[in-house]
Amino acid sequence: MKTLMTACGLIALLSSAPAFAQSTTATTTTTAPSATSSAGAVDPAIAKMSADQLKNKEVYGSDGKELAKVEGVVRKGNDTFAVLDVDHVVDVSDKDVVLPMNKLHMKGDKLAVDMSKDQMQGLEKWQKGQYEDIKGAVK
Repeated sequence: MKTLMTACGLIALLSSAPAFAQSTTATTTTTAPSATSSAGAVDPAIAKMSADQLKNKEVYGSDGKELAKVEGVVRKGNDTFAVLDVDHVVDVSDKDVVLPMNKLHMKGDKLAVDMSKDQMQGLEKWQKGQYEDIKGAVK
C-alpha cells in the first residue's frame, strides 16, 4: 500500500512538472527608437530617405496642390517630425510648423499629406531649441 501511494504521488508530481516550468513573470522587449511617432509608423518609402533627401521637398495635399516645403527633420523624445514652411515666399519664412513624420506619405513620387492648408497652418509652431536636428538618416 505504501508503495502504491508513493507511486501515485510520484506520478502526480511528474504530471504537474510542466505547469511548474511555466514562468509567471511577464517579459518585455524593447526596440530601438525609429522613425515612429506615438500615433504610428512612418511610411516605409519615407523611412528609407535621409533627412537631407527630404529637405526642400514640396509637400502636396490630397487635392494635388502644393501646401508646404520641408525645411528639415527634427526629433523630440522618440518622435520624429518634419519642419514645414507653410508660407514660403521667396525663401523668407516666418511660419514653420512641425508635423509628425507618420502623417506624411508618398503618393507616386510626391510627398503628400491628408490635410488642408488651413489645417497645416494650425499645427504646432517650430521653436528652435525645443527639438533635436537630424542631419543624416531619419531612423
